Order: sequence, then structure tokens, then C-alpha cells
Amino acid sequence: MKILISNDDGVQSPGIEALVKALHKDYEVVVAAPATQQSAKAHAITVGQPIYVDKYQPLADAYGVEAYSVFGTPADSVKLYLEGLLGHKPEKYPDLVISGINNGSNLGTDLIYSGTVGAAREGYIHKISSLAVSLDYNASITFDMVAQELAKKLPELLALSKDKIFFNINFPKAFHEDFKWHWARQGVRDYENAYIPRTSEDGRMYFMVEGDIIDEGNTPDADITLCNSGHITITPMRLSVADCLFLRDLAGKVL
Repeated sequence: MKILISNDDGVQSPGIEALVKALHKDYEVVVAAPATQQSAKAHAITVGQPIYVDKYQPLADAYGVEAYSVFGTPADSVKLYLEGLLGHKPEKYPDLVISGINNGSNLGTDLIYSGTVGAAREGYIHKISSLAVSLDYNASITFDMVAQELAKKLPELLALSKDKIFFNINFPKAFHEDFKWHWARQGVRDYENAYIPRTSEDGRMYFMVEGDIIDEGNTPDADITLCNSGHITITPMRLSVADCLFLRDLAGKVL
């Protein structure tokens, strides 16, 4: 099986190296990830300007894998690898895309903004099973522990469906003494976004976002609740953002 690894923290991130280390002996692994930090880029792609690509030697030298540093967004990295470097030839596509391991959870409303999820979604758009994998901030769990746990679970995850899968997976700060992998609903997460005004050396005003997380009103089966309780959460994702319930009896009718 061929696995494409990407992320939004950058090709040099410890989360990517942990995945490569855990998977390269049993699978054919290739890496295509942003050259720089690209958190919260969602599913943005670069248009109207060049996207430079370099081979990333540190991973190639350490683990013998093909690795690329892409000067673009997380979605660019996956899309460019598939459509550019592979020439848009599905027969050459990987069997799985893993985006991560992200430094910080992607729970609840984070899924809207997450570049980690964006890279996985791009794989799924190309009809490839895709996983977005994240580890909560300041965790006692290491990236290597996450990668090893994921590697053990991978065959079971891929056998869950005959169709392609698109899962958002989150690891907690610390494991519950009896931790499990839990199917979870997308929860509700808000941020008290504080746009802090500052002044640059040349006198221009600018702002920095320094928001606090607010997790309120979540059900016991929500990803936020379960992950904060020390469990690993899996939330199945889809591409459509249309309100199917609203359209159930209205689709095709005249307003």
C-alpha cells in the first residue's frame, strides 16, 4: 500500500517524521507537505502565482522515502503531488492520504478552519481514502506514540468500508487509563478571539489573534467531550456542505 503524508505544520514538523518513522517499513511512503507553517488555511489553494517545489532531503536521507517541500497551502501540497508530480494519473495515486500529525487538536468548529483537514479532504476529493490526525496541545502523549497507535489501528480503519473513507481523528492530552477509539459527533467549539493591536517598527498598526478556547454545550458523544476525557475520537466526514434536511422535501421545487 502506498501512503501520501501531508500536514499544515510544515514538512519539517515532528508529526510528519513520527508518521514516516512508524509507517515506512511496512508501506510505501511519500511526503508532500507545505514548506512553512500553514495552520488554519482550511482548503485554500494557490492561484495566479507559482508554486515552487523542492525535494526535502532530511526525510529522504533518514528514512529512504520520497519527500517534497511545497511552497503553498496544505491542499496545494496534496493537489500538486497528485495532479502535478504524478501527472493527474489515478493509476499512480496512493491508496491512502494521512494529514498530520497536527500539533493541536482539530475538534468541533476547528474542522472549518483546519489546514490538516483541508489536506485530507483534498485526497478524498481525488477518491482516495484520507485521514486527518491531530494531537492536543501540550500533551503528555508523544507524536511517536500517536503514530504507533495509528499504525496498529490502520488495517482495521481501512477495512471498515468498501467505499473510500474520510475520517477526522483526534488524540487527547493524556490517555484515560482505559482509553478507547470512539466514534464521535462534531462538537461545538468557539474562540474568544482577541485581535490584539500592535505597532510595527515603521509605525504601521497590525493585529495578532490570541483567542481562548470555549467548549460549551457539548453532548457526551461529541468529539470535544470524548477527547477531553482521554479517548481517541473518530468523526466521519463528507464533502457536501448543503443542508440536506432542509432540502429533503424541497429539492427541485420552485420557490
